[in-house]
Amino acid sequence: MAILILAASNNIIRNTHNNNNDKRTGLAIVTGLKYPSRTAIAMLTELYTPYSTQFSLQAKSATSNSLTKKSKSLLSQHCTKYDDSTKVNKAAALNSKVEAVQATMQDNIASMLKNTEQAESLAERSNQLNEQANVFQKKSKDLKKQMRCKNIKMTIILVTLVVGVLVIILVPLIVRAKNAAKGGRMLRGFLEEIGEA
Repeated sequence: MAILILAASNNIIRNTHNNNNDKRTGLAIVTGLKYPSRTAIAMLTELYTPYSTQFSLQAKSATSNSLTKKSKSLLSQHCTKYDDSTKVNKAAALNSKVEAVQATMQDNIASMLKNTEQAESLAERSNQLNEQANVFQKKSKDLKKQMRCKNIKMTIILVTLVVGVLVIILVPLIVRAKNAAKGGRMLRGFLEEIGEA
């Protein structure tokens, strides 16, 4: 913020503060675009009386920048006071609070949208995992059936092999035993026949 002191003539700039249209000292404030004009006008109104009382006679005959050091304390005091418009202007203070609340609400809405997107993403991943679990369960059942069939086949093959080995081993033994039993009967019969003769 800058304060300009003008030695006014009859054609005073409209944006300056001047109580009369005579040749008195005029004050102007240069502020940023967002600085409230109501606060700037209040500062001009408050500053005009003490400044004109102390420096109006000197300002009329002063050269450029000759009053800078002399009026620095008065101007600095007002600049410091009005530097933050929210401290002197209740409307500006309320407006800054509203802007802060708006910013907070916008942040909250952005966070809520982000959380909603994350929730949707998690729901989608959950559905995919559920589908994969169903596929896995179906494949595991199919694999279980295949393994059961293989186990049954292996059991049948082993039983057939054991029965085949037993048949191969026992049939000749049984045949020999029968032949031996027949041969023993024959031998007994032959011996009995020989013994009768």
